[in-house]
Amino acid sequence: MKPICILFFFVALLSSTNSFSQVAKKALGDTTTQKVVIDTVKTKVAIKDTLPDTGVSISPSTMRFNVKPGNIQTKTIKMTNDTKKTYNFQVGFQDYGVGADGTSDAPVDKYSMFALSKYVIVTPTLVELKPRQTKVITVTLDIPSGDSMAVSMWTILTLDQVLERAKLEIPNPSDKSIGMGVQNSFGFGVNIFQNPPNVTVNSVEIMSMNFNKKTDKTSNQIYMKAKNTGNGIGYCLYYLELTNLVTGKQTKLKVKQFAIFPGYTKDFKFDLPADLEKGAYSAMAVLDFGNKEELQTAELDFKVD
Repeated sequence: MKPICILFFFVALLSSTNSFSQVAKKALGDTTTQKVVIDTVKTKVAIKDTLPDTGVSISPSTMRFNVKPGNIQTKTIKMTNDTKKTYNFQVGFQDYGVGADGTSDAPVDKYSMFALSKYVIVTPTLVELKPRQTKVITVTLDIPSGDSMAVSMWTILTLDQVLERAKLEIPNPSDKSIGMGVQNSFGFGVNIFQNPPNVTVNSVEIMSMNFNKKTDKTSNQIYMKAKNTGNGIGYCLYYLELTNLVTGKQTKLKVKQFAIFPGYTKDFKFDLPADLEKGAYSAMAVLDFGNKEELQTAELDFKVD
């Protein structure tokens, strides 16, 4: 009978040990490694579907080329569609001239001297952007050889949304009914500048300076007009230095920068410090337009009452 009792005790002990092991695993956490298979394709799609719609973006917004006549240069634009819709865009160009205030512009013929669009090659010209897709647009400048091509040129590359024309439905139409349809769309504009390294004439001149006394709405101001008499884009730095003719005290206003296209003029306004002492002054304007051999300067005498 002893062997039977020992065998029964061993079976009971084994059963008890297994039960304790299961309880322990539940209490302490089962650390047994399990293989988990993840479908990465479905996971990526699921993550994209939960991303917020941030719109369509484009980069960069400005492209600067420095192609020597007879050569080719290529750059790229990246368009990203962070929405759940598909968009189509048509590539175009807008050549323009700039007003004296630096903001107003007017369309010009593409065969004018400074119009760049006639030398730009874009691929593709029709861009389809599917949801969460990014595409690259190639922009190539092919400038002909010759001294006449050693001038600055510029244009705007436009990307306008293409929409299917919706059917116009007029409720209760009659012989005298007039219908009108409006479709909302959007687009982008990328400034393209070409400033060759061998520009033949680089010159910006100060044309005039005037002092305007303060009013109830404005402070004392000095106005300056400059003109780009060269054939390259003028990237300029300028500042104004004031000298009190009685005390000799000098005040230098903050250095500013601007760009001016060839053949165009630009107006500048300097707001004089509100705490400027009364008296007679001399103002000297200094214009650095990138010429290593010369600076443009102009002087003006005025009085602060």
